Amino acid sequence: MKNELGVTMEHVRCAFCRGKGKDPFGIMSSLSTCCVCGGKGTVQVQAPYVGCAHCQGSGAIKTLTCTVCRGAGVIPAPAGPTRVCPECQGTGDDTSASAMCCLTCRGRGWVSAE
Repeated sequence: MKNELGVTMEHVRCAFCRGKGKDPFGIMSSLSTCCVCGGKGTVQVQAPYVGCAHCQGSGAIKTLTCTVCRGAGVIPAPAGPTRVCPECQGTGDDTSASAMCCLTCRGRGWVSAE
């Protein structure tokens, strides 16, 4: 489906709660709804998409929502040619603190080849 801007969007399983709709870490309560999908179990993302390098598609860094994919586990695919990020070597992590995303590629693991 396309949104009002003409961008193709798809529903994918919420990576943060693994599609269960509940807070996976039970921080507030075991009955709390997922902060990413709002309890739906799915999130709407821009298509085409690729897995998030920073959280390895899990949607979480430790017990926090991934700041790169916002918990979806995926990010929009690159529009043009890319190469592996020279700073993080494709991990998406800051080399000095793995919980932080790489500032060069903004946690994607790749940069534009141009």
